[in-house]
Amino acid sequence: MLPEGDLRDTKVLAALLGISEMVAGLTDLEEVLGAIVRITPQLVGVDRCAILLFDPQRHEFRTAQMFGPDRERNAIFQRLVLREDDVRNLAHRILEQKLPALVRGASLPPHMADSLGMRTVLIVPVVCRDTVLGIMLLDHTKGPRLLTSQEINVVMGVAQQAAIAIDNFRLKAETARAEEKLRVTSEILADGLITLTEDHRIAALDGLAEELLQWQTAEVAGRGFAETFGVTDRGGVRLPDAPRAADLVLRPAVRREPTIFYLRRKDGSRVLCEVRTAEVRDDLGGVLDVVCALRRVPSPEGTVDGALDNPVPRRVVKVGPLG
Repeated sequence: MLPEGDLRDTKVLAALLGISEMVAGLTDLEEVLGAIVRITPQLVGVDRCAILLFDPQRHEFRTAQMFGPDRERNAIFQRLVLREDDVRNLAHRILEQKLPALVRGASLPPHMADSLGMRTVLIVPVVCRDTVLGIMLLDHTKGPRLLTSQEINVVMGVAQQAAIAIDNFRLKAETARAEEKLRVTSEILADGLITLTEDHRIAALDGLAEELLQWQTAEVAGRGFAETFGVTDRGGVRLPDAPRAADLVLRPAVRREPTIFYLRRKDGSRVLCEVRTAEVRDDLGGVLDVVCALRRVPSPEGTVDGALDNPVPRRVVKVGPLG
């Protein structure tokens, strides 16, 4: 049988692992933070906990989730706002050194000491990637409760899980905003976007490109760009299938006029488009994707845009050795 201290350590470790799994499994940030403020007090023997998130534009911390035994004071806590300077004045180490601090009632502002009945409060910064995303507050409403260094370490571990959750949800929100911004921009500037891999295989078509070309992403993903859409210039010269050869056509060293191609739709008809390309690179400069922006252009005089391809053989560009 494990000694009592070891048994407690085992339970705490199990709880921290459970919180980690919960953070990974839940899809709603409020739900994650709500679970954290309910579980944490049980781990360290207090009865109230709150997480305040930092608003960098207003330079203040606002209550996101809290848990406590007094409904009336809980309602006040939900409206709690701490200015950045207020937190810094409570303990310089919280924001500057990103370390926890025990703050006694005499040092607390009246709206915390009087309205919330706080006597001794543990304040732990919620930090991810060296940025303070918020703070955790823990106290005991039934009397003074001094936490041990081990208990403070436990709270720091929980705060780290909260920081990971907050950061992940914010990254997802930023990604969603970026995707929406790209969608709106593409609607303004292009009639469709095609995303290719570095070797010119189709990764995705946006909704406009699917409508323009009559293909769904699932139908063409993984196939070659030039072959799938029968890409040719106005003279019938086919875009090479070889990626490096196609790059010479799509992205010549000197370009004065936009590159214009016919692309074949699913029904065999053709549409004339300006095709502009750009590479998406990672932090090390490696190519992640090649984005092709399509802009529909009027058909040449005397031709009918959308006419079905006739079976006349197409010429293929011959490219010499590429070094």
